[in-house]
Amino acid sequence: MYYNNALCDIYIGKGAGKKLMDDMRGAKHSVKIISPYLSPYLISELINLKDKNIDVKLITTNNIEDFYGDRERNIYKLIIQKCNTDFDKQIIRNKWIKLAETLSYISYGLIALSIVLAYYFRDLKIFLGFIPIIILFLIRGLYKIKIKNLRIYSYHYTQLFPFKVYMCNEKTSLIHSKIYLIDGQIAYMGSLNFTASGTQYNHETRIRTTDINAIEKINKEIDDLFENPYMLAADLQLWGRQLYIEPIN
Repeated sequence: MYYNNALCDIYIGKGAGKKLMDDMRGAKHSVKIISPYLSPYLISELINLKDKNIDVKLITTNNIEDFYGDRERNIYKLIIQKCNTDFDKQIIRNKWIKLAETLSYISYGLIALSIVLAYYFRDLKIFLGFIPIIILFLIRGLYKIKIKNLRIYSYHYTQLFPFKVYMCNEKTSLIHSKIYLIDGQIAYMGSLNFTASGTQYNHETRIRTTDINAIEKINKEIDDLFENPYMLAADLQLWGRQLYIEPIN
């Protein structure tokens, strides 16, 4: 996009994110962000906004600080696991469990009976009765394997709010823009990433505008980038499977 003669404020120096964060925390309706880098604690700011029923939209890259980190970091709170239950298979599994338990009771009962009879009659031939007992244990073992391998649960993953994580490497272009749009009325652009260093410590440039025409174009640019069909985005389902445990039953 190109827009000329926009009215704006310019800030250069440290703490460039202070006013941005103040405006963002005071949002009434929506917050849209493009930032190739994110800090976990600032992701929590977006979660807080969502909890206040603010519409949040995020575009970032796999340069998120904890993209490859452990599951307790904040980025993973944006990915929600949904479990689907196959109730027909669950009924079958419960029947198999009862059958396996019944076979166990019968087997142990026959073992006890064989020992008593062998002791009472002093005849070791009675222990030939262990052959059907062994067969019962084998059958029970087969059912236990079937119970273990029967898939009852399947999973899919959803987002806490709409976000895209575009993958960047030596073959793909890096999204390097930093854009923040608040309530469709205030826009920030410049060098500051949505990180602790960018918003607080680094020497950054920041432009703030409420120019109506500029806001309209910026909003469209964000939405177009979010729906870009030519850029490779992280697969939410694959990412979720890497994050969460998925017991099958």
